[in-house]
Amino acid sequence: MKKIWHLAEEYSLPLILGIIFSLIWANVNYVSYQNFLHYKIGGLFDVHFAVNDIFLVLFFGLISIEIVHDLSPNGAMHPLHKAIANIMAAIGGIVCPIMVFFILNLLWGNPSYSNGWAIGTATDIAVALLFAKFIFPKKHAAFSFLLFLAIIDDFAGLGIIAIFYPNPDKPVQLEFLSLVALAIVLSYVIKRIRVKSYWWYLFPTLISWVGMFKTGLHPALALVWIVPFMHLSDVKHSPINALEHDLKPIVDFGLFFFGLTNAGVPFSSVSILTLIIFMSLFIGKTFGIFIFVKMSEKLGWKMPRKINNTELILIGMTAGIGLTVSLFVADIAYVEEEIKAAAKMGALLSLCSGGIALSIQKLKDKKQ
Repeated sequence: MKKIWHLAEEYSLPLILGIIFSLIWANVNYVSYQNFLHYKIGGLFDVHFAVNDIFLVLFFGLISIEIVHDLSPNGAMHPLHKAIANIMAAIGGIVCPIMVFFILNLLWGNPSYSNGWAIGTATDIAVALLFAKFIFPKKHAAFSFLLFLAIIDDFAGLGIIAIFYPNPDKPVQLEFLSLVALAIVLSYVIKRIRVKSYWWYLFPTLISWVGMFKTGLHPALALVWIVPFMHLSDVKHSPINALEHDLKPIVDFGLFFFGLTNAGVPFSSVSILTLIIFMSLFIGKTFGIFIFVKMSEKLGWKMPRKINNTELILIGMTAGIGLTVSLFVADIAYVEEEIKAAAKMGALLSLCSGGIALSIQKLKDKKQ
């Protein structure tokens, strides 16, 4: 049983199954699917809210834990000057998809699509690494490079969501940011008194959630501001390590419900926006990463481990799998359901980026 559980986590099976079920359901009976999304739990909030505004607190919290680990001593991003080439690659993988989106939207799209510019900046860490397992040999430098890249992407994504995507249904009320500030102060105090249990941090997390919800910012980021204040040490059961250990299985299997509630779009919703989203991820990530790495090399900042040009292109394609975070951004970027569905289909099609990379590698292996 433990082996099956581990395989399910390793290959992102819950997320993939959730996506498959949602696509089947939405295309067989869209009205029933929509009724499910808007079903009230205990008469308080609907299923969609429970997943995107409550469960995703844990998802983004787990991402922020990974960022804290990588910025800490002995982490992949410490000291930062040793990772400038990697950071440059990540910047290219963020900036270029935005440029591609605006160019293609100007040529083919519609002004009503413009708010989806950030959808192409995301990289799904779990699914991208899953494809990398089939593309590159074990212990290849591509794995650490891709992980580093995805973490920076998601770090930037958290900032983009917080700043540029307030809740469209609620006017921004900045006075409630004082609650977020209070949550941060409480977290700092808890850290200073060296509390050993992460449960103490749940109270400031709740305050942060209420503050962000009332402010009009997305409350899914509530834990992001608390995690950096958790005590970090090499001890396995320090608050941040214990939280990561307990969160990971919940998040890995909870992503089934994220896929189920966010990926259910009718195939008829495909539009030119779908292509724009896919191309911004595929072209923007692939060439953005490649160009910025070459720029950094010209400036004297080389990558710590050698990756050839073909491998760099394949890494860029694999990083073009936006999926989870792209679906989330698509959901909050658009209000109109038809546009939202077309954008989500583009995020789903980003899986093809990994498939294309895998096909190229297989052809390359056959020729050798």
